Amino acid sequence: MSHTAPRSVPSPIAPSFLTTTYSELCRSYQGLHNFRMKLLGFLPIASVAGLVALGKALPTSPQPELQPEVVGYIGIFSGILTLALFGYEVRSLLMCHDYSVTGASLEAAMGIRGQFTRCDETRHFACYQGTIRHPLARLVNDKVTSSLVYSFVFSSWFFVGLKWAFHLRTGQCVWWAVGMGAAVASGALLFLSVLTRESKKEDLLVNDEAVFVLFERS
Repeated sequence: MSHTAPRSVPSPIAPSFLTTTYSELCRSYQGLHNFRMKLLGFLPIASVAGLVALGKALPTSPQPELQPEVVGYIGIFSGILTLALFGYEVRSLLMCHDYSVTGASLEAAMGIRGQFTRCDETRHFACYQGTIRHPLARLVNDKVTSSLVYSFVFSSWFFVGLKWAFHLRTGQCVWWAVGMGAAVASGALLFLSVLTRESKKEDLLVNDEAVFVLFERS
């Protein structure tokens, strides 16, 4: 006759502990979000400044300072650097998603419906409801805007590399740059959508016992 050990009941979590943990999570989430927005705003400005500086150094300028191949390779390496920064942005987006799910779990444990439960990309509010408004509202999110900005900057540098390092015609450079930028944006969106796909927010919320185990291990 087999005996099953009694299941241990997790001790309740003190409300003050939940509040402190929730506050620290909100602070971490906001800090990561602010850093992403600063980098997202700085990258296009720095890229435009770099392109203008390269334009003055081109062989077609009155006083060229660099050889065309040098300008082209600067564009290629700048494009690679943009992709590297985009990889860090993808990591930050995944961390924001993890913070959001964890915050929603804490809100469920505290019995509230706060920013992580209500203010997400599923757009729960009544003003977004409708066959047209709801899909459009869901389309405007961090993943789409980040992918567009980074892919556009990458396309600009890739154009410079194709034009001056490989001496392709301008029309060919434009089509290749646009195609590569679209491929980067599409691939990143697909990658992020697969990893962060949510059927319902409630499906990602851990139950009370999982919350207890989570905090007992931390």
